[in-house]
Amino acid sequence: MDLISFINSSLGPRLGLFIARYISRKQAYWLADWMTGLVVKREDSWVVQGVRANQSVVRGIPYESPDLDKAVYEVIRNTARGYADWYRAVAGGPEVVKASVIIEDELKERVFKSVREKHGVLFVGPHMSSFNVMLLGIGVMGHPVQALSYPEVRGSYIVDNEVRKKFGVNITPISFQTLREAIKRLRNYGFVMTGVDRPDVGGEPLTFFGRKVVLPIGHARLAIRTGANVLVGRVEDEGNGYYRGHCEEFIEPESTGDEDKDVLSLAQRIIMVVEDLIRASPSEWLMFHAVWPDVLPSQRDTE
Repeated sequence: MDLISFINSSLGPRLGLFIARYISRKQAYWLADWMTGLVVKREDSWVVQGVRANQSVVRGIPYESPDLDKAVYEVIRNTARGYADWYRAVAGGPEVVKASVIIEDELKERVFKSVREKHGVLFVGPHMSSFNVMLLGIGVMGHPVQALSYPEVRGSYIVDNEVRKKFGVNITPISFQTLREAIKRLRNYGFVMTGVDRPDVGGEPLTFFGRKVVLPIGHARLAIRTGANVLVGRVEDEGNGYYRGHCEEFIEPESTGDEDKDVLSLAQRIIMVVEDLIRASPSEWLMFHAVWPDVLPSQRDTE
């Protein structure tokens, strides 16, 4: 088993959680950086190629350019350090988790104003910085949130979800049943969270960084059908294990009576905000799956 396979197995996070109890943050970052060095050496791995392809599009740099080497390293290092912070927060317990997350007052006010006005709140955003720490932070603050995740639940995902559940975060892989739960929660003025920047064969073509790509639109349909307000935001790394929840745009969906048209319009509006967030801090976009597969050499060679 190579390092990437080990990290993605159920053993990876279990070992990380164990080690986090006994080392300092400085040591944890050193270990994260060391592992990053090993991962980036595997230039033929799906992880390195996926990150390189994504950063190529986001930064407007050819896939083969040496200028992307640093970008790939930074993305994988930021991911590794984010997990180091997450494991340390989990090892420290609820109080450490709560202290690790800063949620802006403006964001809180917008959320609770929506609830007072009898609207659910749908949190959406890209996979940036440590969403894990943010999820746990919301959980321990006593705000029940249903987080919709991708259907595959295996290896490290299983362990990660077990940890999240202990901190009050309800992770539900997307299915007809969990979508019904999300609809009920939003209609009862509750909170639902999901990522919107990973390709989805069940989605629709949206324009993302000037290219058409099939992305999820289920979140937009949830908002239109339930009247929930949409909060588009991201998690920002403040350094030394601290993270800030930031709201980029707060959207009150409009309904024209044509649901399909309204859903696509809202989904495209959301992904344009997400694009701006990623463009402003590309090294914090921790997306390993190739969003634009046609950029990969293996795909270009078959054309």
